[in-house]
Amino acid sequence: MGRWVGVGGLLLAALFWGGMIPLTKYQLVRWDPYFLVAARSLGAAPLLWLLMLWTDRNRSRPAPVPAWKQWTFGVVGNGGFAVLYTVGVQFSDPVLAAILTATGPAMAAVTDRVFFGLPFNRLMVPGLIASAIGCALASIAPGAGNEGIGFGGGEVLILLSVICWSWYSTVAQRWCPGWSQVRITFVTMATSGLAMTALYLILSMSGSVQFPPAWPQASIEGLSLLWYIVTVMVLGVVLWNAGVRAVGVVTASLYINLTPVVAIAILVLLQGAEPTPLQLLGGAMVLLGIVYSEWRILRAR
Repeated sequence: MGRWVGVGGLLLAALFWGGMIPLTKYQLVRWDPYFLVAARSLGAAPLLWLLMLWTDRNRSRPAPVPAWKQWTFGVVGNGGFAVLYTVGVQFSDPVLAAILTATGPAMAAVTDRVFFGLPFNRLMVPGLIASAIGCALASIAPGAGNEGIGFGGGEVLILLSVICWSWYSTVAQRWCPGWSQVRITFVTMATSGLAMTALYLILSMSGSVQFPPAWPQASIEGLSLLWYIVTVMVLGVVLWNAGVRAVGVVTASLYINLTPVVAIAILVLLQGAEPTPLQLLGGAMVLLGIVYSEWRILRAR
């Protein structure tokens, strides 16, 4: 039962994360990446604190976790991911960015093996390959390749961000076994938010970034930032952490490859967009990869 609750949470996380890349591209027009990372993480912390007071009200006091561990998985894991990913999206071709993001399940398997010595379930290999290819195909927008796919330089940063996120996802569960997922996410955002705010202020004093940050010129800009904080940073990360605890980071990453499929579905429903045959094929391959992997795992059990 716990596995399927985690899977349900991952499906919701994919729904919330469907707008991550387009929202980031939109917000980077107004704000620099360092301000965005600081504002998103620090903005999520108070909401998570209130949510933690409610969800943990009947739970016994959790075992203490050393402060250095909390700061490590918060700053290195989430903070490193956020900075590398946001800057990487800014300086990368959107198609290549999507393809690299689709390597999440494979990178999670490698990270678990290298850092934690965890065995890899070979039954998932065909599903991982199908899901990665499908995620890349589904992310290709019509007209995005009019001038060909170009290497923008940020693609390496995106790949490093995927490694940071995979490491964080496993280590947070191993270091905080008795903690609720809301508490883990709160500590993650609080520590990374403070660290990223300090980084932003240091860069502003050196003149590398704008300070004070630009004020939104339209209400939709501020609302997009608030929407990102609530859905991506609060609900999405809580559900992701719960899913990782239930099914493991590799399988969780497999479900998150549904993100571009969700984004296409939203565009179809809200804007009447027509998906291309390539995008439909990609979505079908992602679904096939997930279903096939789950089927093989359940059959082996």
